[in-house]
Amino acid sequence: MSARQGLALIVSAAVLTGACAEQRNEERKSEPGGTASSWDGKEDQEDAMQRATRALNAVEPDGASRVDEGMESLARGLNKAFTAQGDRPYTFDVACQAPTRRSVTLTLARDGTNSEWEVACGDREADQFNIPAGSRFTARITPVGPDTEGLVLWRLNTVVPHDVDGCKDDIKGCDES
Repeated sequence: MSARQGLALIVSAAVLTGACAEQRNEERKSEPGGTASSWDGKEDQEDAMQRATRALNAVEPDGASRVDEGMESLARGLNKAFTAQGDRPYTFDVACQAPTRRSVTLTLARDGTNSEWEVACGDREADQFNIPAGSRFTARITPVGPDTEGLVLWRLNTVVPHDVDGCKDDIKGCDES
């Protein structure tokens, strides 16, 4: 083997190794939740926020009217009371993003009735919960821990009644007959 052939073989191996490493990195980034183990900084957090926004947009009906929205870190959790006035039903939409696969528990409460829902982080579509107009309700996600990376974006919308899919009250629940 000549020196030129040996150099060509080394360069080819280096290119292939670099391409494989880059592909593995891209695969980790494309997994739900982003990179494999943690967010490297502001750019990863901004990407996560954009993914969560796309997930919220994916479930928002055309006739929805935004009432409130926000973002909380998983470390801080969510504990917010909402007013559900008027005669139009509401949807409470939640999208979670984290650098690792995880889920959080969302508790919806109204008038002494609670319902718990598992929200998976990294889904391409937000979880949507139907809330009829009426008295105040509370949405809670227990803080996961001070060193936990991740975020939850949420939206409260009013919708026209024909945009309500499935159970009309995800707090009280519905009998499956």
